[in-house]
Amino acid sequence: MNVGEVLIYLNPLLVLCSIYFGFSNLKNSNKIYKRNFESLLAITLVTHTISLLLLAYYFLVTDLRFEYVSDYSAEHLSLGYKLAGVWAGRDGTLLIWAWATVLSLNVERKLHSGEDSQKQITSIIGCIILLGFCVIQLYINPFSQNETVPGIGNGLNPLLLSPYMIIHPPIIFVSYGMIVLLYASGMAYLITGNKNWNATVKRWGRSSWIGMGLALAIGGYWAYVTLGWGGYWAWDPVETAGLLPWLATTSLLHTSVMSRRKKKYSVLGPLLAMFTFVLVLLESFVTRGGIWSSVHAFIVEETGGAWSRLGYVLENDVSVKGFFILMILSIILTFGLVVSNYRKKEAEEPKEYNSLEDYFSEDNTFFAAIYTQLLILTVTLVLLLVRVNGYMAPEVFEVRLAPFVVILSAIFTIHTLRPFIDLQKILVVVGLGIAFSLAYAIMSEGRGWMVGAMIPWAFICGYSIFRYMWRYRTKKLLPMLRAWGPYTAHLGIMLILIGYCLSYGLGTEDSITLQEGERKLAGNFILELDKATMDPGPDGMKMTAFIRLIENDDDVVIDDQISKRIEENQETTQIYLKHQIHRDLYITLNSVTPGAEGGENSATITVREIPGIILVWTGTLFTMSGMLLTMFTEWKPGKEWLRSIGK
Repeated sequence: MNVGEVLIYLNPLLVLCSIYFGFSNLKNSNKIYKRNFESLLAITLVTHTISLLLLAYYFLVTDLRFEYVSDYSAEHLSLGYKLAGVWAGRDGTLLIWAWATVLSLNVERKLHSGEDSQKQITSIIGCIILLGFCVIQLYINPFSQNETVPGIGNGLNPLLLSPYMIIHPPIIFVSYGMIVLLYASGMAYLITGNKNWNATVKRWGRSSWIGMGLALAIGGYWAYVTLGWGGYWAWDPVETAGLLPWLATTSLLHTSVMSRRKKKYSVLGPLLAMFTFVLVLLESFVTRGGIWSSVHAFIVEETGGAWSRLGYVLENDVSVKGFFILMILSIILTFGLVVSNYRKKEAEEPKEYNSLEDYFSEDNTFFAAIYTQLLILTVTLVLLLVRVNGYMAPEVFEVRLAPFVVILSAIFTIHTLRPFIDLQKILVVVGLGIAFSLAYAIMSEGRGWMVGAMIPWAFICGYSIFRYMWRYRTKKLLPMLRAWGPYTAHLGIMLILIGYCLSYGLGTEDSITLQEGERKLAGNFILELDKATMDPGPDGMKMTAFIRLIENDDDVVIDDQISKRIEENQETTQIYLKHQIHRDLYITLNSVTPGAEGGENSATITVREIPGIILVWTGTLFTMSGMLLTMFTEWKPGKEWLRSIGK
């Protein structure tokens, strides 16, 4: 048994002892129990950190004695890609997840002032989940050794040889470690009723939200510029499953706002914390287990439908079975606590509604916004489950979700503009916007309906955001930025939606085959092929096409070469991408065919024109910046600094 395996077997024992002393301290408050509990948590963090650093070292030196290293590393890889092998498979990603979980637990105990039962129970539940991770890690042990040491390692899948592979997965699993703390805190709140759990939501909910949002953006850009999938979003199962926890966390953060202000949603918040955690388990391991067919799944799948694959995986993969059990137990625990709390609640007196203003009050519109977000989440999840047994066109998701996005935009407008504009005028504008979106969607063809349906809400919601921010322009720096932070994030999300509608609603795609010296119409351009070559090499075949892309008869937009590699039955498309302010020109080489009897070669080329995509990346920047600004204005040193420069 090597050092790494000793640590992997030691970790669950340390966590089990931590749970024992945590329970003992909870039952009988005792300084020794408390000190032992915190010491064991700190030691567990140290052992996980050493395990992770040791695994990284084995990858960096390409120690092929270890099966996990030989599966995902090779001598010829650069240091960055060797390091990326640590999180290329389930063994390493689970270790990162467990490490992030125990790190979050230790940090939360430092940040959470006082020694109340909420803090103690949160730590204990977090340790129970961590114990589950550690037990599962025994079955997917990254330090297992090969019976026969191979001469060379397998290396990374060619599609993973990207700088984004070095940063994308760690961000995801560190964020997922934070979500464990959200779930534990929510369950502790159902037990204690202590409102301190809102502070935990603020800290870890926002941080995990930023992490997951950043991971989605990086993954989308990676797919767009490196993998050659033709777009940044395709409603693929893994993409969509990764979006679901982010949507759930978005609803949780909005719920926590009303919980702090109005003391409401005492049950909905913990339910959303549970839902986020369960969705994370689903996304992380069910998709990687091959249950859902996906272009992201770099594994061999069993034949048959989704239920057949699920049964096969549960029967043959102990680690996936462990996460499935963890999901079921989390759901049972949550609903048991929710039912218990719901029975204890006193019935509220029904409110009286005597006017239009009562129906569209601040509380009601905020309530409607939260539940519309939940509807969007639910519809997305249902479509994902329906899609599991086969391909579903992206248009199905877009058509089903668009009405709820319009409704959410209308609610947002009413909630935001009520302090400034007469309610009846707002309702008239909102009604006209809904009517325009509906009429345009019915009359349009193809995916162009998205643009028409989006246009009125781009103006209405845009005006709402800027009108709100304009109101606070004369305030002192701290209150101004505190008000601007959330609405900067909302502005970013609006820009992302506008960019999505423009890029997919107005985007054009044309695949054509040309012989050398030939030119043809490709969408809004003329494409000319000068030369096409096929160059065999020791590692495979490289195909190259020398092209010109002409616009408006004589304006040469692109005069360059595009290429594609085929290595060991693995195709790697190299994208030619020309960024412009109003659009991207996205060109890929599909194939090269040699001419008959030494004649001219031909090439099949795809030309895409993608308008407005810069709004997607700009919106992502605004969204992340808005949340960071919100966190900074509520951080004590940040508040003090802003007050000092705002005098």
